[in-house]
Amino acid sequence: SVGTKNPEQDAENSEKEDRVWLLSTRQLVSRASQVNLEEPQFSVSLQTGENRFQPVAVNDFLDALHERKKAVVYVHGNRFTASDAIERGLLVYENVAKHSIQQPLDWIIWSWQSDKSGILAHDARLKALRTEGQGLYLAWLLRQHTSRKISTTLVGYSFGGRVVTGALHALAGGSLGGVSMGDKTIQGAPINTGLIAPAIDSLWLDDRGYHRLATQNMNRLTLLYNRRDAILKRYWLIDRVQGRLALGYTGPRSFAPRADGSTLPVISRDCSNTIGVKHDELYYFQKSCNAGQEIAKLINEQPTFE
Repeated sequence: SVGTKNPEQDAENSEKEDRVWLLSTRQLVSRASQVNLEEPQFSVSLQTGENRFQPVAVNDFLDALHERKKAVVYVHGNRFTASDAIERGLLVYENVAKHSIQQPLDWIIWSWQSDKSGILAHDARLKALRTEGQGLYLAWLLRQHTSRKISTTLVGYSFGGRVVTGALHALAGGSLGGVSMGDKTIQGAPINTGLIAPAIDSLWLDDRGYHRLATQNMNRLTLLYNRRDAILKRYWLIDRVQGRLALGYTGPRSFAPRADGSTLPVISRDCSNTIGVKHDELYYFQKSCNAGQEIAKLINEQPTFE
């Protein structure tokens, strides 16, 4: 936005406008056993114009979010360069923002080291390991949001969905790669969650699954999946265990209860009729699956802290 000569008017305008942030962990180690959970050195910047981002200190970033108390964290999928992550994060934001959002948004693009690395099977195994460290980093951020009463919606695509559910699990006290948050855990955070073609095991969110505690920090879940997805059909190759199926391929199966023991509300949609065999996030937004509208609903219905 263009500034005026009236500081009070500038302040009023900034309160009415959405803000787009870029939070990068690409410079950090993603091995779960080596992550710094005391004070991770995230790289944060604020979009100040087309293709322009201004670096911001992490504490200043958190203080800015606290002013509005409503944020969305978007986590991209695999084989994205740093520039790809920005482009995709902005495109998803635009597709969501064109629907009626009830108040100004802080849209956070979570950029993690997912650049293409070798053949698909090797690459997928490497990135699957990286999602564990990323889940711990995101859990750290969610803890900061919760302590500051920042109402947060999470959106994850493919391996980004694996980061999201891992973070919610770790936040509630679960471990990722043998590492937990220690005594700095939170249960009952009412986080609305959107998963698009998630590359996680179809039973990881049940009461015995690897991410079983994730539902303790979910308010509701929207799941968009594709029973014809040619990439997720071969999900079992990650762990080389025949019969393992991806949640983004099967759709909803079994979910653990929320923190209060209640059943997790789930809205799901099989988008295979319009997407076909492709594993492509953009089709979920451009076709009749209408992911933008579904995410906008999650944001508008995101509970706020008392």
